[in-house]
Amino acid sequence: MTYSILKFRILIQAFIGLLILASTGAQETQKSKVFYSLETSSLSQNRTPNPLVVRRMVDNLVCTATGKSSPSAAWGSLVKPTDRVGIKVSAVGGAVSGTHPAIVKAIAAGLISAGIPASNIIVWDRHLDDLSAAGFSRNDPLYRLRWVDTTTGYDKKAQVTAPVIGRLIWGDSSFGDREGSRLEDMLASGEQLSSTSFYSKVLSQEVDKVINVPSLTDSFLTGLNGALANMTLPNLDNWRRFTRSPDFGDPYLAEIYADAMISGKVVLTILDALVLQYAGGPFPNPGFLTNHHTIFMSRDPVAIDATALRLLNENRTPSRLPTLDKMTLWLESASTIGLGKNKESDIDLIRVGAHAQPPEGFKLTNPPQPDAR
Repeated sequence: MTYSILKFRILIQAFIGLLILASTGAQETQKSKVFYSLETSSLSQNRTPNPLVVRRMVDNLVCTATGKSSPSAAWGSLVKPTDRVGIKVSAVGGAVSGTHPAIVKAIAAGLISAGIPASNIIVWDRHLDDLSAAGFSRNDPLYRLRWVDTTTGYDKKAQVTAPVIGRLIWGDSSFGDREGSRLEDMLASGEQLSSTSFYSKVLSQEVDKVINVPSLTDSFLTGLNGALANMTLPNLDNWRRFTRSPDFGDPYLAEIYADAMISGKVVLTILDALVLQYAGGPFPNPGFLTNHHTIFMSRDPVAIDATALRLLNENRTPSRLPTLDKMTLWLESASTIGLGKNKESDIDLIRVGAHAQPPEGFKLTNPPQPDAR
């Protein structure tokens, strides 16, 4: 995948989209659906998830999102028994604000009920230390745990080339390999500079379909450590170049996610919002943490991120923290190239499952109507 004049491409794609819209005479676009389940019993007093409640929430969500009557049928509509299914988690927040293993176990159990062997279910993130800190086990019977080896974990045949140079450091697959380095770089500072990144082999070679499961945290790198960031940055080496100020990932997160390597494999995004970390992310920071008791699910990753952004902003305001809007312009780029909807007016929030009373501080726009019963 080669990048050239990315913002020009986005403008061209937007212009083509407007022409198509005008030629068809379409007056209204179909809204994206974001389903959510909120149960206050999903967390204990020490923020430990209740596995039975979490399983019920995930089952209710996937059945509603797919229109199927049972979890096995719902998962079976998304993947085939022969698929190697990856569950991409966000473990950098550890046990504080990373993806909760209880949600992943619920997903894995549902996949197994749909005929996917546990040996074909891979849970992964970049670093084993992060996965261990978040509570994921190398011996869990429901899945295989994988991570990206710094020397052998990147696929030299699957690359992203972009017109922005990055300084290679330890952990990048080509660090220390001077073959192919530019002569002017070696003569100047001696640093290794590269405009190429490689995908992880887990993504490029080991999984056919992906369930993306980010956690609800901010990020000093991209404003939001959500659906797009979770599938792009942790699956590339030499990734730091895509997050520099003042762009913070715009338009790179959108353009990289649009690659078939990612968008062609992700079948569902599940946002772990049992807890919400609104500052200090993506690393764990208990001082900016609040219980949220919610899980979101959608086929539209942009709508998931747009919803997450509104929630983070709402929780940052009382602490007099600035909004994350200027750091998340990549959401508009993602919408422009057709990855999903980022405007609140284009997103339907649909609550499913037990209608427990929302916890104090829950300010999600378009709340569900009171129970009729």
